[in-house]
Amino acid sequence: MGFFNRLFKKIEDVNTGEANVAELEDEFYVESEIEEAKDFWVEMAQNIIVNVVKAANNEVERAFILINMGEQPSFDIFYQVDGSLIMWHQLEDSIIKEKIHRELLPQAPDVASVVNDKFVQANHPKISYAELQFEWETKAWFSHVIWDDDENANLEKEEILSKWFNTLSEEIKTQPLDSDSKLSWYP
Repeated sequence: MGFFNRLFKKIEDVNTGEANVAELEDEFYVESEIEEAKDFWVEMAQNIIVNVVKAANNEVERAFILINMGEQPSFDIFYQVDGSLIMWHQLEDSIIKEKIHRELLPQAPDVASVVNDKFVQANHPKISYAELQFEWETKAWFSHVIWDDDENANLEKEEILSKWFNTLSEEIKTQPLDSDSKLSWYP
């Protein structure tokens, strides 16, 4: 969380009586560029999840997003609906599919560019891939990042997507919808 966000949140907490005014001084520090870049990524990931779930009219049990932030940025979105995993283009509602196709998927290059620019500025490895999970029942979300300097950064997107999808297809059969815990990642 950036400096001003932290400060304003603490002021709000003081105003509502959830924090003591003496605690304000605890928020007077500036984060490193790396911390700021990571915070920016977390905010972006949350926004992506919110938009992916809203696009499906909040009618999904879980949402999963593989984000390729490499040379050909893309979002691969799939959902758990009625206990099964389906890719976004397999949804029944054509309006939802059109919304995802026209509004969400085209954002991938901009997301990759703006997020990785922050990491470049901080002299930190860029994100190659990110996997996001969201569980509707608990509103819990989880993120897994594969950085450019990770040996798995060289994997093909299709391999990551296929193996992650297949792993989750089995795992969701035994994982309650209100588990409030992350499911598996690949790799």
